Amino acid sequence: MASNNFFNRDLWFLRALYWSNRARLWRLKRGLAGRVDIAPSCDVWARCLCYQGAGRVIFAPGSGVECGPQVLLLDTAPGSVITIGERAWFRSKYRTNVLTTFENARIEIGPDCMFNGCVLTARERITLGRKTLLAWNVTVLDSDLHDLSNAEPMRIKPVSLGDYVWVGAGATIVAGVTIGSHTVVAAGSVVTKDLPDHVLAAGVPAKIIRSIADRDRAS
Repeated sequence: MASNNFFNRDLWFLRALYWSNRARLWRLKRGLAGRVDIAPSCDVWARCLCYQGAGRVIFAPGSGVECGPQVLLLDTAPGSVITIGERAWFRSKYRTNVLTTFENARIEIGPDCMFNGCVLTARERITLGRKTLLAWNVTVLDSDLHDLSNAEPMRIKPVSLGDYVWVGAGATIVAGVTIGSHTVVAAGSVVTKDLPDHVLAAGVPAKIIRSIADRDRAS
């Protein structure tokens, strides 16, 4: 009997959490109407979603923000758009996920992508293909953020990652880089030049180590 009572209390506690989150999410969607569009089938833990700015954010069906110790921070300037593809998932077990868009910039995230404590900062455009995996402390920048010197102004060039790309923990991808599909970037690498499809790259700066097979069924 005691175990049954415990089970019932536990079940009611979970139900209370669920409905509390639904209420928070309803208030969030209402307060951010016209700026943040969350599809009805999204699985978003409202307490872990933080929005600031005046840009637009679109969560496609099935995308989600997991409950965790950190948050997903969306910092958006006027005229900018962040598009989050179907079933894309934000986990914040280790670090906060931060997506920043400057004025009129774009971040386009494909379906089935996974994030676990990353920083994406776009002044023009960052594009991620299907099932791109970004580990913790990954940074993706489409600009230098500041001028190098009086004679060398800041570079602003779009960044594109193909389908089924995996970027390991602590890696950095800088302005103007295109990474091909089914490519893996090893942890701690700094990618300064384009990488083709189906390669493993590592180092500072990142260099091709060897070819690899398709990753569309890799876990």
